[in-house]
This record gives sequence, structure tokens and C-alpha cells, in this order.
Amino acid sequence: MTYSNELESKIKTYLSSLSPNAVEALVKKLEKSQGQKSADPHLNLILTAAVALVRKPQPLATDAPGGAFRRAQVQRLFFSPLNDFLIAETLPNRQEGRINRNMLDRVWNWLARDVIPNEVKTVLDQAGDATVRGERVDALIQALRSRAVEAIGEALSKSEISEKDRRLIGVELGGERGIAELRDIEKIFAAERWLVPFLQSIPENINEHRLKQDTDVLRLVDKCTNRFPDHLPLIAAALVDRADAPSALCTFAGRLAGDQDPKVIAGSQFAPLVDVVMSEAERLQILALEHRNNNPDPVAFSQALSEYHKLVRGVERDMDLSLAGRWHQRLSETKKNISGEVTRELKNAHGAIRRALQVPKFDAEGKLKPNQDAIDEAVRTLRVVTMARSASETFAVNEIGKQTRQTVEQTLEIVTRSLITDLGKTSGRQVEAQAAAVDVAIMLSDIYFGADYASQLRRSRQAAFAKATGTQPDQGASPERKLVSSVFGRG
Repeated sequence: MTYSNELESKIKTYLSSLSPNAVEALVKKLEKSQGQKSADPHLNLILTAAVALVRKPQPLATDAPGGAFRRAQVQRLFFSPLNDFLIAETLPNRQEGRINRNMLDRVWNWLARDVIPNEVKTVLDQAGDATVRGERVDALIQALRSRAVEAIGEALSKSEISEKDRRLIGVELGGERGIAELRDIEKIFAAERWLVPFLQSIPENINEHRLKQDTDVLRLVDKCTNRFPDHLPLIAAALVDRADAPSALCTFAGRLAGDQDPKVIAGSQFAPLVDVVMSEAERLQILALEHRNNNPDPVAFSQALSEYHKLVRGVERDMDLSLAGRWHQRLSETKKNISGEVTRELKNAHGAIRRALQVPKFDAEGKLKPNQDAIDEAVRTLRVVTMARSASETFAVNEIGKQTRQTVEQTLEIVTRSLITDLGKTSGRQVEAQAAAVDVAIMLSDIYFGADYASQLRRSRQAAFAKATGTQPDQGASPERKLVSSVFGRG
């Protein structure tokens, strides 16, 4: 969920190779950096993967030496049943079962200071004592969670009848949304005995075929909802986190309801399965806008747009949203917001490419100083232009998309050819600067026109560079030339 599946998989693989102490230290550092404006753009993705590792409900005794390390682990293990329900974004419409990660520190501090301070202190002290066995600390954390369920339930009950108590909790946890998320936490903790084993029986990654045709997950969810119908929103939140194609949950809801008619699904107990898909569209929209505005990674924005487009296309293919008013409205709102950002990106394409193709200057020390920000901006814009070509209906950019592609093609083709021609006429140290501009142009052409066109440009660049430097083009890669050379006994 958090960016591309490939990037997430690579991060998880790397983190799994580290020692628990190293992962714990990384989590601490990332959590401190999370609120900084200059925080790394991939922080949330790395943090999510790292926290998932340190929260694995394994006995502390198997891996933890005790002392400060175990004490630091207490909060993470306390919240471990929430792993499937945490997100980094604040959704415009709060979705039951999707809890903002930032809430965990708030809830912990509130419990430790105002609700069950003695119990929390006891567990922390025991965890900090290296002579106490890990199994004992695990049991204490489990007992603390059970005590927290009672205490949170009492606090929420009081808040329903006392406006003063409700205001006090709201101040600590962030208003009504914070109280609602606290209720979700209490609900998950209270259901831990059956919910955690149920989620363990569900595959970590659920493919589209499994949701649309297979019966294994369907039977598990159907049986569970028969016994615990009030917990379907929680199950839906966990499923959307594990689904390879979250949009397939719309069809999955219809299978459970016995009818694919959106009106029937909306009136059934399985409506939360579609609600959570709409919340995922909202989350991906927020993620995409965050990437465009704050992430210097030139690929992240187009990747987020691609994931959003994939979800919307899947929903609209499987469900006639014109028959489902509230779902149609929620999805339309995300499309409207994201369309505006894509339109702005397309309008900026011509200028971004022009700026990136400027020949770089030398600084006072004689070093070439390419404008990397302009290059990254052009890469991001071109990826969006390319991706929007096949997603123009999702982003409502048909007309501006056509105009932009025309302009981009003309600009890239004309300026690149001009840069290559000028390279052949250049001399001295300016050859390095001109060649750098040509290399950027070829890279951008590769993104937009493809590898074959870029290969032609590289051959032209090679010839122009040889002309400028008075050298012969390197043709060592040619198998024909190698064959002829071997026949005549030349190396």
C-alpha cells in the first residue's frame, strides 16, 4: 500500500537482513525525523516496513537482551494487533478500521499519564530489568492490553454522558476524529483473541482472482461476519491492505451479498467492503498530491497516479457507480482533485523540458553544474505525460493531454537534434557541457519515445562527440567489425 509494491518489497527484504537492534535504532531515528519539514520523502514507507518488523509478536526472550532495548519495545508490542490497520495519511472521510499511525504515540502517552499510569510503569520497569525473562514481559504486555481495553471502554462510556470528559479526551487525542480512532483501537484490542488468528489465516497478499473467483477467502470472511457482523469494517480495512487489486473488493462484496447490483450491496452488511475501497482512492489521491508537492523523487508522483488510475479503472469496470450515489460522489471528488494536479503538471511540461535542456554552466572552480532540480522536474513531468496518455479519462485531461503531447514531441525532437548538431561544432571544455545537455535530452527521449529512438540518438551523439574531439567513434561493440578484425588477425 504505502508506494510501489516493488520498492516496498526491496525495502522489506533489506530491513529483514538487519539485526533487531539495528531496526529498532532505525525506527527511533525515523520517528524523530517524521515531523521535520526536510524529512526524507520515503520516510513513511521505510518506517512502515521497519515498524512491521519490530512489532512482530515474537517473544522478547528470543532476540532481546533486556534493559533499554526491551523497554523501548514495550509500546510497539503493545500496539502490535493494529499492524493491519495503520495508515500514514489523514483521510478526508474517516474510515472505520483505518487508524493514523500518529495516533499511537498520543494514545500511549494518554494511557501512561492519565488512564493506567501504574500499570504502564510496572510493565516498563519489568521490561527494563534484564533479570526478568522475556516471556514474563510478553505476558505483562498482554495483560496491559487487556487492562487498557477496560480502561478505554470506561473512558469512552464517560465521554458519552459527560461533555467535560469528552472535551478532555478530545484535547489529548485530536478532537472527534481522535476519539473515533481510539474507539477503533479499543474494538480491535477487545477482539484480539479471535481477530488476530483470523487475520493470520488470511494470505498476506491476496490476488485479484482470489477475490473475484476463488472461495477460500470468501468462506473465511463469510463465516467470520456471520459470527461477528459488527466487525466487518475492521476486516475490510485489513483486506484492502493485503489486496493486490483493492478494487476487486467491490466484486468480493457482491459475491458475499449474493448480488452485484450496487444498490443491493449498499443496503447490505457488506457495504463496508466498498466503503474501504473508496477510502483507498482517497488515500492514493492524498499520496499523489503529497508526492507532487513535497517529494523530490521524479518517479514517485507518476507511480502514485498509476496506482490511483489502476484502482479507479478497476472500480468503474466492475461496478456501475451511477447507481450508488455516495460512492460515486466520493470517487468523483478524488478524481476532481487529482485532475487539477495532473492538468497543472501537463501545462508545465513544455517549460520544464525547456529548462532541463539548457546547456549547463561551469562554476568558479571550473566544475560543471547541471541543474538537477530542472532535470528531475522534467523527468517527473514526462512520466506523467506518458502515463496520462492511457489514463486521460480517469484524470479528465483528454484535450490538454493531446495538446501537451504535441508540444512535448516537437520540443524534444527539435531541441535534441539541435543540441547534437551543436555538439559536433563545439570545441574545448564546452564539449563537456554540450555533451551533458545532449545526454539529458537522450534520457528524456528514452522516457517519452522509447529505447529504440534513444539508441538512434546515442549513435548520433557518438558521431558528433567524435567530430568535436577529433577522435574516431568507438565501434568495438559491433559483432561484424569484431569478425572482420579476427579474420585479418587484428585485435
